[in-house]
Amino acid sequence: MEEGSKEPARVTLIDTAERLIAEQGPAVSLRQVVAAAGQRNSAAIRYHFGTREQLISAVIEVRQSVFEPERLQRLAALEAERDFTARGLLQALLGPVFDHQRACAPGFHARFMEKIRDYPGVDLTGRRDWTATTLIVRRLEALAPPRPDSLRALRTRGLITVVFALLADLERAQHESSEQREMAEQATLDMVLGVVNSVTSSGAPAARRH
Repeated sequence: MEEGSKEPARVTLIDTAERLIAEQGPAVSLRQVVAAAGQRNSAAIRYHFGTREQLISAVIEVRQSVFEPERLQRLAALEAERDFTARGLLQALLGPVFDHQRACAPGFHARFMEKIRDYPGVDLTGRRDWTATTLIVRRLEALAPPRPDSLRALRTRGLITVVFALLADLERAQHESSEQREMAEQATLDMVLGVVNSVTSSGAPAARRH
């Protein structure tokens, strides 16, 4: 394979894998991905990525490479305004995803993320290289009262589950106008905010009744 042909083939494989995994799940046949991407070489995925896990990670990294700079810009604006409310932080987190869905409709990334969020070998938490996402999560955690690390981790994973499910539903929906799409985005933001507010509430857990 010539050097100049590597990148277009790689991009096509990433886009195709994202779509097929969104539709069928992470166990989709790699041969099916290769065929749908129009690649004649049955070893194309091994050549470009290595393993199924590395292909999945490549899809994530390609999208994050767009989302992270945008989130950093939004965080900088919050810093300038000293507006570190839960809503402001969630707008910084979700805004780039909303933008991507509008630009790429019909898109598949949110449904892809929903399908692979707990796939073995794929880490979506504790990613220090995702600087903006890490900062947003830390700011959100700072709004909550102190809790044991195990409980904090459990709540964070629960929030991730809710976010991916709601973003996937938003991506699936058909909106007849930009106004309807904007209303759906705000509804999604409000639902995630409701979950965050329940996590960051200052009330202590109620004692279990016997």
